[in-house]
Amino acid sequence: MLFAAIFAVLHVIFTLRVGGYRFRSRISLGDGGDNELRNRIRAHGNFVEQVPIALLLLLLNDLNGLADSTLMILGSVLLVSRLLHYVMIVSRSLPIVLRPISMIGTLGTILASAILLLV
Repeated sequence: MLFAAIFAVLHVIFTLRVGGYRFRSRISLGDGGDNELRNRIRAHGNFVEQVPIALLLLLLNDLNGLADSTLMILGSVLLVSRLLHYVMIVSRSLPIVLRPISMIGTLGTILASAILLLV
């Protein structure tokens, strides 16, 4: 529940960052060719594409009796990975190597969670 709540708050923040920028730049649909808006849209979109399946797998593992410590590790890796990935897309100011590392953390969490359900 902790990670679901944290990711829900992040989802609202990321959504408001897109909406606020749209309002300030008066771009109601698409990205209007604005690179900043495009980056915010994609960062939010990638978050929405990856987080639900990861959270569902964490929930299923929790219901399946996986140790709390393992759930905390998986959730923490996912959280750090998703925050890092978001910052990488939006700011483009961190070392580029961090973006693939953040995706490895995200996909690794998803894969590990799936495997744990199968064993």
